[in-house]
Amino acid sequence: MTYLEAVKMVKGKTSASRRKIGNNTYATILPDGSVAIRLHDTIVVTIYPDDAVKVNSGGWRTSTTKDRINKYSPIRIYQKNFEWFFENHVPFTDGTVVTKDWVAPALTA
Repeated sequence: MTYLEAVKMVKGKTSASRRKIGNNTYATILPDGSVAIRLHDTIVVTIYPDDAVKVNSGGWRTSTTKDRINKYSPIRIYQKNFEWFFENHVPFTDGTVVTKDWVAPALTA
């Protein structure tokens, strides 16, 4: 999901700044203009106006959290042996920011 798609999803026909988008999941336009996808009390995805995306599980490595990240961001997360990984097989880290080129972080030596 791009920034413009996220803003359109939130605003809809009523120009709202917050919208329920799923079970216990809300999309909100923040004061800085970015769009936050919140599951319960955790912002799991933040999409910035430059199309960069920050992902965060908040320590809740559940299938629902992974589903929301995969559904509302261009980043894909998968699980193997109870561990999360980015689509390029790099271990998932909370707070990772991915650029608009959708390049997942590289494994550092």
